[in-house]
Amino acid sequence: MTRYRAVGIGVLVGVLIQVAFPASARAQDAAKQAQNKLLAKRAAEADAYRKLAETVKGMRINSETLVRDFVTEYDVIKSELDTYVKGIRLGEPVYYDDGTCEVRAEVTVAKVITKIKELHTRHYRGNRVSGTDIERMKQYVQKDVIEAIGMGAPRPELPPDLPEGVAEMLGPPPADVPPTIPELWRSIPPQERLMAARAAELDAKRKLLERILGLRITSDTLVRDFVTEYDEIRAQADGIVVGARQKGRPYYHDNELIVDVTVEVPVESVITSIKRLHTRHYRGHRVTGTDIVNIRKTVKRNTFEATGSGCPRPQAIQMAAASTGQNMPDWIATKITATGNGTDPALDTPQGKLKAHRAAELDAKRRLAEQVYGLHIDSDTLVRDFVTEYDEIRSQVDAVLVGAIEERTDWGADMVTVTVSLPARDVWTVVNSQIVITRRR
Repeated sequence: MTRYRAVGIGVLVGVLIQVAFPASARAQDAAKQAQNKLLAKRAAEADAYRKLAETVKGMRINSETLVRDFVTEYDVIKSELDTYVKGIRLGEPVYYDDGTCEVRAEVTVAKVITKIKELHTRHYRGNRVSGTDIERMKQYVQKDVIEAIGMGAPRPELPPDLPEGVAEMLGPPPADVPPTIPELWRSIPPQERLMAARAAELDAKRKLLERILGLRITSDTLVRDFVTEYDEIRAQADGIVVGARQKGRPYYHDNELIVDVTVEVPVESVITSIKRLHTRHYRGHRVTGTDIVNIRKTVKRNTFEATGSGCPRPQAIQMAAASTGQNMPDWIATKITATGNGTDPALDTPQGKLKAHRAAELDAKRRLAEQVYGLHIDSDTLVRDFVTEYDEIRSQVDAVLVGAIEERTDWGADMVTVTVSLPARDVWTVVNSQIVITRRR
C-alpha cells in the first residue's frame, strides 16, 4: 500500500511539474517580450527626437548660415530649441517581427520658423542673422512638414547627441538589462571595434573644437574669427580642447557599422585656454580679455560636448558585409576632401583675412557638396537622386556638409586656400536610415 501511495505521489508531482514549469516559462517569455518592446520603443523615440533635431538644425537661414550655426552662437538658444523639439508629440509605435520598433515624429515648417524667430528676438545679439533672414527661410525648404522616423532595437543604451532633456524624459532602462553589442558588430573582431571607437573619439574632439569656434565673443566676432586673425593663435587652437574626456560608453549602431563616441570638456577650461591665447598672442583691439571672460554668461552648462563617429577599416567592413549579407558601399570608410579659394581687396588686414578665409571655406564646402551628391548608393542611384526622391533627408545631408572639418589653410600673397573634409560614413548614416525605412514599407 505504501509503495502504491509513493508511486501515486510521484506521478502527481510529475504532473504538477509538467503543468507548472511550462506556465512559468511562458510567463518569463511574456515578461521578456514586454521588456524588449519597451526597450525598443524607448530607443525608437530617442532616435526620432535626435533625427528631428538634426533636421531642424540643418535648415538654412541664409546663404551662409544654418540653424546649427545660429544655435551654436548662444547656448541659451540651443537649450530652448532642444526644449522645443523635446515637446513635439510623437506618433504611435509600430513593432516588427525582428523585435525592432519604429516611431514617427513630425512638425510643420511654419511652427519651426516661428520658434526660431522668437529665439532670435529674445536672445540674439549678433549681426550675421536678421529677422528678415528668418522670415525668408521658407524659400530654402521644399516642404511644409518636417518628418523624422526613429528606429530602435531592444537595448538599454540610448543614441548620443540627443536634444537636451530627452534622455531624462524617456527614463532609465530596467536595472537588470546589461549593455549590448548589436549582432552586426559581433562579426567585427574586438581589436577592430576598439580602433573604430578610437577613430570616433578623434572625430568627436574635432567636432568639439568646431562647436567652440562657433561661440560668440562680441556682437561681431566669433571665437573662429579670433582664432583666424593671427597665425600664432591658429596654430595653437587645438589646445582649446586639451583635457577633453570620453563621456559614457561607445554606442554601436544596430543596422550599420558605425560607432558614436561623445567627449566633453569643462567650460572653465575652454575659457582659460582662449584667454591664454589672447594674452600671449593677440595684438588687436576688437576682442578684450573681459569679452572672453563674459563667454561664461552665455553658456548655461558646465561642459561642452560633441559626438563623433567611427567605423572599422574597409577590409573589416567587407568581411562583415559578406558574412551578414548587408550591402554597404566601398566609400563608407573613406574621407571626402575638397579645396576652395577666396580673396579680398584688403587681404593684408585682419578684417580682409577673415573675409577671404570665409569665402574660401564656403567655396570648399560647395565643392565638397558636389562630391557627396555624386556618391553612388548602388549602380543606378546617386546620393543626389536619393535626396531628390526623399526630401525629408535633404536637411540632414546639408547638416552633415556644414559639419565638415577644416583641415588646412594656406595663406598666399593674394589668395587664401582652405581644405575641408568629412567622413563618408556620416553621409551613409543619413542615407542608410532612409533605406531601412523604405525596405520596411
